[in-house]
Amino acid sequence: MSPLRIVWRLLLLLLHVLAGIWLSLSIHKTRLSDDKILPDPEPVARWSGRLLKIMGIQVITHGDPPREPGLIVSNHISWVDIPTINALTGAAFLSKNSIRYWPVIGWFAIASGTVFIRRGNHEAQRVSSAIAERLREERNLAIFPEGSTSDGRQVRRFFPRLFGAAIDAHSPVIPIALRYSHDGKLDQKIPYTKGRSFFLILFNVLARKNSEVHVVFCEPIPSAGRDRRSLAEASYAAIQAALATLPVS
Repeated sequence: MSPLRIVWRLLLLLLHVLAGIWLSLSIHKTRLSDDKILPDPEPVARWSGRLLKIMGIQVITHGDPPREPGLIVSNHISWVDIPTINALTGAAFLSKNSIRYWPVIGWFAIASGTVFIRRGNHEAQRVSSAIAERLREERNLAIFPEGSTSDGRQVRRFFPRLFGAAIDAHSPVIPIALRYSHDGKLDQKIPYTKGRSFFLILFNVLARKNSEVHVVFCEPIPSAGRDRRSLAEASYAAIQAALATLPVS
């Protein structure tokens, strides 16, 4: 661990956050045909990419990024998943509604076009409809269908409920497999699992020279002719197969 490295990266991170606050306030927005206004995804994606570089995280991609927008589904390991996927695809995400009011993070959630979730009756249907609407607007939207994070060794079963949005919007499902490594081995310090805080993970990442995240773009899965369960099962199988190809012990 190098104290000088930590201090330098923290300084860069602070400046980057300040620049991001200005970005979130000044980001260009696109007016759609129905007069809805959405933020342009590219500036936020560039900000996310720079964030990863400041943290010393090298992104290694396998396969081709999606050529058309769709419902991105990924295994979920850490909060680092979000800037990683955003940097590569410009995707927005689902988030609990309280995040909207958090300083800095909430501003960026709004700036990236996040779909916010409230607890309550019929919320699942409302969220699915909101996702489908975003997909019809030809924007990438990413979900983590496991519902929680894992330690990166395995993929939990996928809940099929939100896959119906891709069917309703006639959009493809785009599976993405994530795996973090350090010194050629599975990264033990980056998973956002029970007992680990946001700041502990941030400190661990900033303290070492570099980290790696492998991102595998699987073949898009057409939603036509499928139901939610079959889409979930096909996505799960694709991500499992992709992770098996990665040379990380």
